[in-house]
Amino acid sequence: MALVNQAKREINAKVVFFGPGLSGKATNLKHVYNKLKPEFRGALKAMNVQDARMLFFDFTPPGDGNVQGFRVRFHVYTVSGPVVDPAAWKMVLKGVDGVVFVADSAPQRQAANRESLDNLTAYLKGYGQSLSSIPAVLQFNKSDLANALEPGELERTLNPSRLPSFKASSQSGEGVLQTTLGLVKTVLAGLRDKGVEGIATGEGLQQIVEAPAAASVPPSAQPPIAAAPEFRPPAQEPAPAAQAPEARAPQVEAPEFQAPEFQAPEFQAPEFQAPEFQAPEEPLSLELAGAPQAAGPGLFRLPLTIRSGARTKSVVLSLALTLEEG
Repeated sequence: MALVNQAKREINAKVVFFGPGLSGKATNLKHVYNKLKPEFRGALKAMNVQDARMLFFDFTPPGDGNVQGFRVRFHVYTVSGPVVDPAAWKMVLKGVDGVVFVADSAPQRQAANRESLDNLTAYLKGYGQSLSSIPAVLQFNKSDLANALEPGELERTLNPSRLPSFKASSQSGEGVLQTTLGLVKTVLAGLRDKGVEGIATGEGLQQIVEAPAAASVPPSAQPPIAAAPEFRPPAQEPAPAAQAPEARAPQVEAPEFQAPEFQAPEFQAPEFQAPEFQAPEEPLSLELAGAPQAAGPGLFRLPLTIRSGARTKSVVLSLALTLEEG
């Protein structure tokens, strides 16, 4: 879901390269990164997620890449590796605005292509989305292989919805930029149709992307602070209210508002935290709560949401990253 950053007058959109293991997703992403001029892109970063490797960077498209005077910044992600845990893909796909499905043109990889496409459909459905509701394109990668299937055959087996498709070779770079630009144009067209007012505001994004390290901590610390005013205002109202002092005084000074035993559970009681981390009957899941945030040279902060049944907990993961310049 694209987010508007009013302070920077930017719209932030998320694009994911998805596909079966070893289909060339990371090679695609690196080729796009290397072809962009430095002034249009951020740093290429890598992070280990669920025993897989997540690569990502951001860029602003040159030329007419604005929506009503707001610059559009694309955040590009992929997860590489022979086998990727579904939890890693679900984390990356949360809030996605466009998808490139990278299919392997080798005949022996068609079953893996089909399975990966089915997984993508299921993951998107979990967020109330589908390949028909968001911009999506297919890339028939490794078309330079001697035994590569013809695009027409791949269309019949993988593209019944007739999504835009591109023949490509991520090793040579053929068709890679065309694939990416095809998706970018579709995402931009959708954003322009919505207009800035139709896109989610970026207050949450501003806290994740712009704010320094200390600014990402208050969201998790706010619930107990916000709870305090619920008890304090009644204690302040009876002072000037001289109309019924006999009736209100007992309510203000009653132990249920000031007694420490009611405040202690909000700040110290372990019973609210224990079910999230210790209950064996409810499985834990980890989701990406927002875009990653650079916290300094070589440092990265990732907001996460831990779920256990109906309970959730927001945390911030601090990581040391390595840069790969293609």
